[in-house]
Amino acid sequence: MSDSYLSASSSQDGPIWGSEADDQQPEQTLDLLQRELVLSGHQHRIQSSAPAVLQRFFAGEIDLDAELGRRFSNAPLMAQIVLRPRDPETASRGTAELLTQDRGASLIVDINRISGVLELSFTLGSMLALRFTLSNLPEVDRRHWLELMRREQGIAFLWSRARWERDYMIFSVRKYNIHAYAFSPNGIEAAVRMTPEVLRTLLDWLERFWF
Repeated sequence: MSDSYLSASSSQDGPIWGSEADDQQPEQTLDLLQRELVLSGHQHRIQSSAPAVLQRFFAGEIDLDAELGRRFSNAPLMAQIVLRPRDPETASRGTAELLTQDRGASLIVDINRISGVLELSFTLGSMLALRFTLSNLPEVDRRHWLELMRREQGIAFLWSRARWERDYMIFSVRKYNIHAYAFSPNGIEAAVRMTPEVLRTLLDWLERFWF
């Protein structure tokens, strides 16, 4: 099966919940997330088991987008994407490789069509890789996450019903710049940025595998 390659380096130009509208205020986003924590039973465990940054976010003490932006201010920009296979219709597994212009850093996304599991490997050079596994993602949550990620701006969480107790991701979508943050309950964290074209290509490809 052939690879598909896209360069988006010249771009200047969209349960798992985030804000429902492009102009929605951070307070409304927080309210939606807090409601979901109540439904999943995690509201009582925030102060005892959630990471400190999430505790402060859910307490309304910080702007999560701004806080993560400061912590990962120089995350590498993924400006190219290679898809294997390009057409996932008959494939049971696939790999998307997001790359910097100099290929010094990458984000590898492996997907299993049957289980819907995502494995994400953040690689620096050819020496070090951090791997995160996102499993047990219900179909309704996956669909909603795709909708949230196609807005021009907003925050979206990609996590299972276990919330922060398993690997999870937080995405900050802006018109010209998208940040992707990965977290593990073992204390491992990673981050990249990506161009809008790379994000759109990745989302379309994931959707064809998932559904």
